[in-house]
This record gives sequence, structure tokens and C-alpha cells, in this order.
Amino acid sequence: MKSHMMQCGIYMTWMASASAEAIEHVDAVFALCELNYKAGGDYVVECYGPEDILAQFKTLDDVRRFCGLQNEAAANARWGEDTDPEVNKPAWRSA
Repeated sequence: MKSHMMQCGIYMTWMASASAEAIEHVDAVFALCELNYKAGGDYVVECYGPEDILAQFKTLDDVRRFCGLQNEAAANARWGEDTDPEVNKPAWRSA
């Protein structure tokens, strides 16, 4: 799945003036977040532009940490018991 952000004019315009390293990092962040869309990655895919990603996430570990916090907040806000199987499922998939 390719995010709509990567297909839109904003991304294409940014890509024309960005360095190869920046493009590679943004693409890696989007790919990781799309792979883990339901585990907190949705927030980055839907809300962050390339400049936002470069400003907030220096490494992919920063992305994992942020998405983990998003996933944890969602789990804490939902109805259900601590014994609910959804609470104990693994959050991240490896790329």
C-alpha cells in the first residue's frame, strides 16, 4: 500500500528539492508506518508530511517509539478488560 501522501503533489514538489538521503529516510518511515498501520503507524501516514517526518524522526527507532505510544494510548482509551486478546497482541511487524 502506498500512502496518499507519497502520491500527492506536496510530496512530489518536496522530492524535487530534497536530498537523496532525506528522500530515502522519508520513504523508509512511510514504508514502516504503512506496514504497521493498525499499530500506530496510521497517524504518521495520514497526518505527517515529509518536512514533519524529518523534523521529528531522526531514526526509525524514533518512529517505532512514537507509534508505540500512539498504540498504547489507543489501547488505554478503549473499552475492555485487561484480559481482552486485543490488548495482548503484538503491536509491530518486522519489515
